[in-house]
Amino acid sequence: MLGGYETTATALAYISFILATHQNEQVRLQNEIDQISDDYDQLNKIEYLDWFIRETLRLYPIAPFIVNRQCNKECQIGELKIEEGTNITVDMYSIHYDEQLYGPVSPLKFYPERFQDKRHPLAWLPFGAGPRNCIGMRFAMLEIKLAVVRILRRYTILPGEHTLSEFAEQERFVIAPKNGIWVRLQPRNSHM
Repeated sequence: MLGGYETTATALAYISFILATHQNEQVRLQNEIDQISDDYDQLNKIEYLDWFIRETLRLYPIAPFIVNRQCNKECQIGELKIEEGTNITVDMYSIHYDEQLYGPVSPLKFYPERFQDKRHPLAWLPFGAGPRNCIGMRFAMLEIKLAVVRILRRYTILPGEHTLSEFAEQERFVIAPKNGIWVRLQPRNSHM
């Protein structure tokens, strides 16, 4: 339970940061959100919202060291021999920032539209992959979508007094902004 709430809250913090620092993308999201109801089927029809969340989690994976496995049989990969019992951790950052997987637009740039193209199933790993991926992934994505829709219907997220273009992160259970994310909420008069 704790893992689910902590990771979702941290994802929403990163999303708030991206919204505050990418106003054009926020306006596009608000325009699409204004066209639908809060119905589950309607939420899943907002393709751009899904791309936006996926791109945020690509740039800021919440638990990047969670994808690890133990080799159950000795094997050879190129020049590398992996012994049985060896623990292997996937370097999620190297995958999420790989130019070949996420180009031609620089993987360092926030660009949700990159998710309109089909990619290798192991190119996006915020929830892990395979039979041991996060069992709460669908619930977390729905929870995040609902929160973003509810907030953006009523508010525009703006940079706060201490909003930076970059921030220090700290590792605990999750990788989170060290001093939080500072944003301001401005009511949207026509949607209150």
